[in-house]
Amino acid sequence: MKHPLFYVLFSLITMAACGRSADQRQPPRISKKDSLKIQQYIQKSIFYQQGKPDSALHYAREGLQLSQKLHYRLGEALLINQLSAINEVYGNLELASRYQKEVLVIYKQLKNRSGQAAAHAQLGMLEAGQGRTKLGMKQLGQALALYKTLADTPGMVAVYTRLGEVNELDHQLKQAMAFYIKAKQLNKDQPVKDDYFVLLNNMARLNVKKGLPREALRYYREGIEKSSSPAAVKTHIRFLHSAGHMLDTLDSAKEALVYHRMGLQNARAHNLKEDEARSLLVMARAVKDEDAQKGIQHLKTALDLAQEIGHKQLSAEIYKGLTELYNQQSMHKEALNALEMHHRLNDSLSNINKAHKLLVLQNSYELAARRAHIESLELSNQEKTYQRNIGIGLAIAAFVILAITAFYFYKTRMLNKRLIESNRIKDQLFSIIGHDLRNPVGGITQLLAVMDEQELSLEELHQMISAMRKQGDVALEILNALLNWGEAQLKGVNVKASHFSPLTYIQKNLAALNKQVTDKSLRIENTVAAELRISGDADHFDFIIRNLLSNAIKFSYPGKTIWVNADVSNPEKVIFSVKDEGKGITEMQQALFLKQNLDITYGTSGEKGTGIGLMLCLEFIKANHGKLWLISTPGNGTTFFFYF
Repeated sequence: MKHPLFYVLFSLITMAACGRSADQRQPPRISKKDSLKIQQYIQKSIFYQQGKPDSALHYAREGLQLSQKLHYRLGEALLINQLSAINEVYGNLELASRYQKEVLVIYKQLKNRSGQAAAHAQLGMLEAGQGRTKLGMKQLGQALALYKTLADTPGMVAVYTRLGEVNELDHQLKQAMAFYIKAKQLNKDQPVKDDYFVLLNNMARLNVKKGLPREALRYYREGIEKSSSPAAVKTHIRFLHSAGHMLDTLDSAKEALVYHRMGLQNARAHNLKEDEARSLLVMARAVKDEDAQKGIQHLKTALDLAQEIGHKQLSAEIYKGLTELYNQQSMHKEALNALEMHHRLNDSLSNINKAHKLLVLQNSYELAARRAHIESLELSNQEKTYQRNIGIGLAIAAFVILAITAFYFYKTRMLNKRLIESNRIKDQLFSIIGHDLRNPVGGITQLLAVMDEQELSLEELHQMISAMRKQGDVALEILNALLNWGEAQLKGVNVKASHFSPLTYIQKNLAALNKQVTDKSLRIENTVAAELRISGDADHFDFIIRNLLSNAIKFSYPGKTIWVNADVSNPEKVIFSVKDEGKGITEMQQALFLKQNLDITYGTSGEKGTGIGLMLCLEFIKANHGKLWLISTPGNGTTFFFYF
């Protein structure tokens, strides 16, 4: 051997590399205690998934960190799958897909074919949910092939059902039914589980789409028969009401009512208050033409139950049903009140859903960045340990790679934060256009429909016109704010500086807002001097003072005073203030304002605000090198200050 030292070193390096690979391939052994703890984290995360995403994310994150600490790859796959599920629940499908792809990679590394099949199936549904149906069906095809090699019949049934759902989503109804029938045939000799109930419901729904209500009824009746065990009582109730609805469409009202009553009896027998309320809602709709008063009583009882369990979505649905029945009975005042409560609950739910979606998105991005950083550090430590055995040169190279990696993740995190902020503003603006602007316009349309269809007294007409005017004022205010915001975003904020009298613009806006002031019997104390002159963009000052005065009027209690003042103690920085004696602003709302977040609020007389005006005020003041701030205590009024 000419170079024995070289071969010895080569052999040692090869053995070290092989030894490290073997260590990585060997599945870690974890204690029963740690395994149970990870399972508990998963169960807690699933429990809080609906309605408390912060808690769901917390337990998923704790479980994932423990799995990583123990190098337990299967635990990592299960927890990352849970993160994917949380993002799916709150509509972040792109991020859910990214997590599911990570799950698939881990199962491939573990050579876990059952896990791979489940990951392919879930990824297929996520892709289809984002409109990529061909890619979704490809993923489902891979899942089906794996389940076939494993002879996993329940897995094949689940995939055939999902293939039917994707084809139904793609309007391929014939192909969808073929997949559903295949799934039903495979499930013939299998125990009845939740997947089978989903399949029956899908087949019934598809027959409704095809205009075959009797076929749909057959599947609903099969669902009723198969779900008769106490463990499936909720499913049983849903099938009873679905069958009742089908019978309604087939003009079998009496038989339909029997099914609805059975659903209500089952809900009461098992003390299922949500299902009882939904049963009463269904029954109210079933009897509204024959006995509207009984329907109203059903809805009032359902509303009490929904409020008792704190179910806002269900309460909103019940108020909508009350609106329809009150209008049917010409009880227009009650109908207006119910409609207003329906809109308010929908506004509240919309805000909660947006907040939850943003919370999940932001926390998921931060968790992903933290995981990447930890993995990068672990890789760095492994490389350093390994490279110390083969020379200082490779250690330096590893350090350079680590530095580049750390810089990359830092840049990625910064970009993600900007992306989240941009998406937040976009989502909120689209919500205002699609929801807050639609509600007042929809309210006007409904009121016009009532006026067109009903014989109304002069007093009722006056109430209707007054309500329409309020809705119109809300729509106009939102639309003007959106137009100003859109112009600022498209063209940027340009400052046309001039020397002007602020009193001129204050008096002009007070005159324009005089009706609102009179309606609330408010007093205006304006102490701004006529001789005062300031420099800045006069149009911006006009917009800011109009917005602050409008808000002060909106949130003031009737009979109170609003003060407009200019502090000229420092001639270089004149500080303007608008003070009211209104409802004030909570600390949470002040924090949202400082972060430039949009927030829906209501004035002392129910006037609705979106927060866009204040966001524009902040932008205009910033462009004029000024500052805007506030002092407020809930119940004791608010003072806004600003200077150019």
